[in-house]
Amino acid sequence: MPIDPLAALNAMLRAEAARFTPPRARALPEKAAEPAADERREERGEQEA
Repeated sequence: MPIDPLAALNAMLRAEAARFTPPRARALPEKAAEPAADERREERGEQEA
């Protein structure tokens, strides 16, 4: 069975593109585990400078 040169080229290009493609960003949780610094400051009753 002969090798299809266009299919081989397509496979090489896809492999090279995958090498340089950055990994997918993970979905961020809706609510962070720790409150932001502003929220902590409000909880302690501190005011901004």
